Amino acid sequence: MSVYESATKLASEIKLSEEYKSFKKSMNELKSDSKSESLLKEYKMSQMELQRSQVQNKSLDKKIVRKIETIEKKIKKNKKVYNYLRDEQVLVNMMNNINIILSDAVDKDYK
Repeated sequence: MSVYESATKLASEIKLSEEYKSFKKSMNELKSDSKSESLLKEYKMSQMELQRSQVQNKSLDKKIVRKIETIEKKIKKNKKVYNYLRDEQVLVNMMNNINIILSDAVDKDYK
C-alpha cells in the first residue's frame, strides 16, 4: 500500500471516529441556528483580534479581553455553540495526536 493510499485510509478512519461524528453533528446543529452561528463568528473574530494585537507586540487590549469574556458567558448559555467548541477541540486534539505519531516516526530517522 502506498503512503497516499494509507493517508486516504486514515482519512476514512477519522471520518468514522466518534470524535469526528460528534463534531459533525454539533456543526450541523450550529448551522441550523443563525444566532448561534453569529455568536461563534463574533467569538472567533474577537480571538483573532486579540491574537493579532499580541503578535504586533501591543499590550494586552483589555477592551478585547472584556469582550471575549462577555461572549464566553453567552457561549456557556448557548448549548449549540458550547457543544460545537467542545467537539471541535476534541477533534483538533485527536488530529494533533495523530500528527505527533507521524512526526515522531519520521523524527527518529533524523536523530
